[in-house]
Amino acid sequence: MTANKKPNILIVDDQVSIRTLIRVLLEAEGYRVSEAGGGKDAIRITADPEAEIDILITDILMPQMNGKDLANRVSAIRPFIKVLFVSAYTAEILNHHDLCPEGADIIRKPFTREVLLDRVSRIWAVSPVWKTLVSKQA
Repeated sequence: MTANKKPNILIVDDQVSIRTLIRVLLEAEGYRVSEAGGGKDAIRITADPEAEIDILITDILMPQMNGKDLANRVSAIRPFIKVLFVSAYTAEILNHHDLCPEGADIIRKPFTREVLLDRVSRIWAVSPVWKTLVSKQA
């Protein structure tokens, strides 16, 4: 990882409007962004050897596969992936239902451009990779 390299980001959300908003905000800042409407598409994208993905930004509650399960599956393919959860629910509620591990990065909907950009920058600079975070929980 070089200090000036911006991470490549995969956005996963079943709501097109949310995915589009996040993509537009990040691309305006020079990030390379891919997007998927759900877990299966995200795994397909992640499994592509040509895909470069450094950060997974995912909704937590989605049909067919929740964000935590997606993060676990993506990290099996990309061990150095970092994860940012997006949800309308608080981290406490999500943690209580075992959907968000303690210490995971999360932003609550609705969020501002500044909050999103700050969190992505911080995750890239200092957050642990997903596997490290969840291994502390075991």
